[in-house]
Amino acid sequence: MITNRLFLRKWAMVSLLMMLVSGLTAQGVSDRADKRVKAEDFIIFPWGGVSTPDFSVGAWGDMTGPADLMKDLYDCGYNTTGFIPAKYVQYAVPFRLAVILRDGEIASYPDVTPQQAEETVKAALNKIESPELRKAVYSVYITDEPSASMFPRLHLWADAIREQGFLPYINLYPSSANNERLGSEGYEAHLDEFVRICHPTYISYDKYSVFDDETLDEDGFYSNLEIVRKKALQYNIPFWNVVLSNAHFHYAEPSPATLGVQVYSTLAYGGRGIGYFTHYAREKGNYRLTPIDNYGHRTKTWEMMRDVNLKIHALAPVYCTLKSVNVFHVGNVPRNGQGIESAVHLRSISEGNLLVGEFVDPDNKPYLLIVNKDIRKSVQVKVAFKKEGKMMLISPYGRGKMRFAGEQDWLAPGAGVLLTVEYRYIHGKQKSFI
Repeated sequence: MITNRLFLRKWAMVSLLMMLVSGLTAQGVSDRADKRVKAEDFIIFPWGGVSTPDFSVGAWGDMTGPADLMKDLYDCGYNTTGFIPAKYVQYAVPFRLAVILRDGEIASYPDVTPQQAEETVKAALNKIESPELRKAVYSVYITDEPSASMFPRLHLWADAIREQGFLPYINLYPSSANNERLGSEGYEAHLDEFVRICHPTYISYDKYSVFDDETLDEDGFYSNLEIVRKKALQYNIPFWNVVLSNAHFHYAEPSPATLGVQVYSTLAYGGRGIGYFTHYAREKGNYRLTPIDNYGHRTKTWEMMRDVNLKIHALAPVYCTLKSVNVFHVGNVPRNGQGIESAVHLRSISEGNLLVGEFVDPDNKPYLLIVNKDIRKSVQVKVAFKKEGKMMLISPYGRGKMRFAGEQDWLAPGAGVLLTVEYRYIHGKQKSFI
């Protein structure tokens, strides 16, 4: 009897401890999520659907249920899910993940009336019975890489989704698509038609440009960024860039440099979103080294992706307050790009193959986002603003501002750094530079 009481007492204590740990873990996720950038400010999402193995037959690699899939996305630094069905929304909520909802009926009709689109969208959302769960939905997937001939029909779906208070998700072709695929006379015309007909609140596109001979196709990658940035500024809407996070065809195997150069370059051009193609393995051809492999296990790509995503979160509190005013290249100037002669804030910079995005904050203070475009070699960067001051960097580790001095001026292959200057003020007026 005594033994049983002791056992029960120990069991109760263990159970209480487990509950406390569970509560602390949930609270810890909540606290950390509150410090992460929200999707409406800078979206980070896996492009494509969330893998849905048959959990009833047992564990699937590192994932033993739908909640594990969502926790995995959170742990990897995403703030948004992939394109998930309504039944998965409940699992995204505890991890503060915004949801991109996908329903097979939406955009499935070759022809659709406004009423049909409205009824279909409502039916898809009604599958999420709880109003609290519905609040997690941020966007609703419509289609990928449409021809311009589809824009009038997509406009009806987009309007029906917006009527319900959500963003429609349409991803566009890259600039390398020919006019036959675009259905337009050139890429800029394609973007113009899309904005004119579909009235988007952002532009999302994909462009994969890192190849297995360890080269970055600068002309292709940056030319696309140039055009999309131009149109985003023209129409006063943000843009999202879907970049490569796996190897296939002749695309390179992911590395810290290939992931970094794609992400930091998007930031330098003023982008407000990163999508990754893909997070989950594809069972075809030579697809490999996705963050999650075909057996449900994390690969080395997962940790590399987590690293760059957490840096986005660390930079976001400052970055998301900035306005893009210029972008230029040092060293190799790709097609449609411009060189240092266009600099607004920068007086000089050391040699290298570099990209510089120039920004201002709400007080018109200058900022630079400098990217090492070399995906093989590190570079030491020396810069001087036109208005001299104390050079400061925004810590990619969440440490706030710190001096850009000593060994801070080294950039790894593909890496970037966000810089500003501090001035000395007397009686509210700038009297001299620090």
